[in-house]
Amino acid sequence: MENIIEELKIGILNAPPVLNSSLVSVKNWKRAQYIILSEIISENLSKSVFMQGSRKHELGTTISSTTLHRIFTNDYSNSENSDLRFLKTLDKLAIFIGYTSLNHFLSKEVVVNEMEMNAASVTVKNEEMLLGFEKLITNYCQEEFNSLLKLPEVDLGNLSHFIFEDGPLTQRIHDLISQIAQLGYQLNTLNNRSNFELYDFKICSLNDTLAVITAQEFWNLDFRDDDGNFRNAYSHVNKQTYFIKKQHDVWKIWDNHNPDYKTIINDMSENMRKKIETPFRM
Repeated sequence: MENIIEELKIGILNAPPVLNSSLVSVKNWKRAQYIILSEIISENLSKSVFMQGSRKHELGTTISSTTLHRIFTNDYSNSENSDLRFLKTLDKLAIFIGYTSLNHFLSKEVVVNEMEMNAASVTVKNEEMLLGFEKLITNYCQEEFNSLLKLPEVDLGNLSHFIFEDGPLTQRIHDLISQIAQLGYQLNTLNNRSNFELYDFKICSLNDTLAVITAQEFWNLDFRDDDGNFRNAYSHVNKQTYFIKKQHDVWKIWDNHNPDYKTIINDMSENMRKKIETPFRM
């Protein structure tokens, strides 16, 4: 994570809007400089082609001067590193320096862990660890899929074996499945109509306590009502980023960045609104 943030900071300092501002002439930044930077970022994000429509509403176009100060002075806590709000901040910073998203920034492999630049033995070790992370992410996705199979019952099953119970990801999954359950939807698996596939795992950053892993994911979910009538389809292929922490010698997923997460939430919310507004008819 530290490497990712360092690369983002370099990109910010070399961004044309910053180079063409009064900030370039100030060596030691104080509160005023972070306020100026906050205003520059906000102005540019509001005009960005990557921040239009629902994406602008989802992320917002502002980053406070206080948050920027913490990022540039490395004053951010471990718990904050993988918090969803912090990930949104990194997402916005990636867009500010010219990328479509944080995932796009990571896919360019501008972040290179110093460990991976050393001996071949380190590369081998990283490859072995990647296999372990692949298994962890795959098991997590399978258990999430198993939870969807239990709909309309809300049951997260053994997800806590793979993700931290007190992490932000657990709450988001619970909220999502609860929304689907309220609609009375069930997952249709007849003839493999619902399935998922993971591939192209990569290590973006790795240290003793935190790993950042990307994976291409394909999710195809076919939702039906109690009578088997088609109600909603979710079919997406995207790159997702996983933040995996090590606590008490155990690696588990703390959070993940899914650029299309809001899509299924918005679809389900819209269906819920229509269900409420539609009068019951005999």
